[in-house]
Amino acid sequence: MTRHIRWSSKICHLITIFFLIINIKDILIKCFNHEGHEAIGMVTMSGLKNNQLYELKKILNGKDIVDIGRWCHLVHKKIKGAESMHYNLQNNDCQKAVFKCENENGLCLMNSIRYFYNRLMETPNSNDKKNEKTNEVTNGKSIDSTNQITFKYPKNINFTDSDSLKYLVSLIADMHQPLRISYKYDNGGKNVKIYYRNNQGVKIKSTLFEYVENDLINKMIEKYQSSWYSGWTHINRIYDQHKKDEILFKEKGIDAIEIWATEIVNDFCYDFYLNNYVSSFLTNVNNELHFNINKEIEIPKDLEFQFERLIRLNILKAGSRIAIILNHIFSNKNFSNFRKISELDKGQYDKLEEYTPGSTYKRNALLINLTILVIILVIILYYNFIINKKQKTYLPDKMVEVELKNKAN
Repeated sequence: MTRHIRWSSKICHLITIFFLIINIKDILIKCFNHEGHEAIGMVTMSGLKNNQLYELKKILNGKDIVDIGRWCHLVHKKIKGAESMHYNLQNNDCQKAVFKCENENGLCLMNSIRYFYNRLMETPNSNDKKNEKTNEVTNGKSIDSTNQITFKYPKNINFTDSDSLKYLVSLIADMHQPLRISYKYDNGGKNVKIYYRNNQGVKIKSTLFEYVENDLINKMIEKYQSSWYSGWTHINRIYDQHKKDEILFKEKGIDAIEIWATEIVNDFCYDFYLNNYVSSFLTNVNNELHFNINKEIEIPKDLEFQFERLIRLNILKAGSRIAIILNHIFSNKNFSNFRKISELDKGQYDKLEEYTPGSTYKRNALLINLTILVIILVIILYYNFIINKKQKTYLPDKMVEVELKNKAN
């Protein structure tokens, strides 16, 4: 009996550890800037061609897009004044999308994407052949020199090819978070007060920006754990759209980002600002429809479902478009095998990666394997020490019964 209690106690401990492992995953889930960028990275990796993948691994010193998506957000924690690179807010409303950079140093999202794309395209090929022109022509579209783009970084840093690639990937991903390129009058949704219900039904107050950036994606991961980490982050989920974007980029070059950004903002306008439910929260200001930031809006289930669909679609589009741009860059440029040490990897920035959380996708695979292992162990222990115990107590009773029958005979 004592032995039975002892093993039952051990099984209870194992079950407790199992639930702790499951809960650790929820503790580690932090924000869109990590989870969203990783999902985008998975889509991008599925869309890279083999030769281009080799160039990517070479320039990133063996890493891939999943590992570096959030890199520039970490850099900006150390370098003040560069955060504006992740925003391109407009002065107008949903009626028209106009992306102007009013930052005197050119540190706006769209401008920064152009700058780092052009830096990579201007890099001399590793075979030491001279480029015909610095301002070369590819896909029938002239590429502006970085000298023609106003861009003054807060620190005097000579960007390496690796730096430029990391920035380009992260900035294109951020462009697909619609509130980063939305409207100044509500500060990109940061002044829009909202509340929603979490998966446990508890009322949570937030802002529209924080909800789209962090809260909703965390809620989706918690609600759809099995599907979120499955194979949906693949280019084939939007294959037709991917092919259309390939044709567009071939025609327009990097100018395609203007068309993509307009589409991203228009889709969000349709789903939120121009939604019938939200229309009562709008006010007319100089013939423009502005959200009344003095009001607080509840996000009902049907509107949240639309946001979920939009977030998934934008993650797929972001990964697809990054893959298109990288395939183009690596098909036109051969980068040196000798990677220059970045100034962002030296001195005060050398510990950035030390504090970078590991890939959630890789971590999740480990958690799944551990979970399976724990379940198997619990089943084995239960069978060996509970079922066998019952069998052992049953056998002596059976033997006594046989003995009594023999005596009776």
